[in-house]
Amino acid sequence: MKKPQTAAPKRAATGPPWRTIASLAAGVLVIIAIAVYAWSQMHKLPSAAVAPNAVPSVPPMRKVGTPAPVFDVQTPLGPINNATFAGKPYMLELFATWCPHCQRMTAVLKSLRATIPEARFGMVSITGSPYAAGSTEGNPIPENQDDVNQFDKYFGITWPSVFDPDLKTATTWGLDGFPTIYIVNAKGTIVFAGSGEMPESRLLSEARKAGA
Repeated sequence: MKKPQTAAPKRAATGPPWRTIASLAAGVLVIIAIAVYAWSQMHKLPSAAVAPNAVPSVPPMRKVGTPAPVFDVQTPLGPINNATFAGKPYMLELFATWCPHCQRMTAVLKSLRATIPEARFGMVSITGSPYAAGSTEGNPIPENQDDVNQFDKYFGITWPSVFDPDLKTATTWGLDGFPTIYIVNAKGTIVFAGSGEMPESRLLSEARKAGA
């Protein structure tokens, strides 16, 4: 008499261990997030606890309606001066790499640059502080072109941004904190002068009034 055959035990279904894969993926994402955060903090340009008007003998801002003073700064690509923008309106910004207001204004100015082409509206940013981005009240660090280059790279500056070692432009044009922004028309007359953070709409309106 034959023994009844018993059914062979079923093998567990084979396939990707989804829970394991999901756990591994989550772990990888956490590691990537930590690495990105660490990189961003390591490359973050700090704002310094230094007074915006720490530069001695800097006069107040030039008034609207007055002729734009002469300026002449050297860049790795050659000089930039009043003649560079002859025949068209332009913006001149006096900024500091350590200034958080200047750092936030880069997004506004980038949008302004993208809205009005270089052929119709010139733009230049010039340092007006002797201190670099890592400076503090107890540890001032001298500004140099490398600091400005780092600032430009970090914030994606798309127009000339220049280190002025002797602060000649700031002492000639005058400033009232950072950033200080002037807009000059094609005739060389200052038609706008302001300081601090401001919306793109305001700068765009002033640039249009200047003929951009």
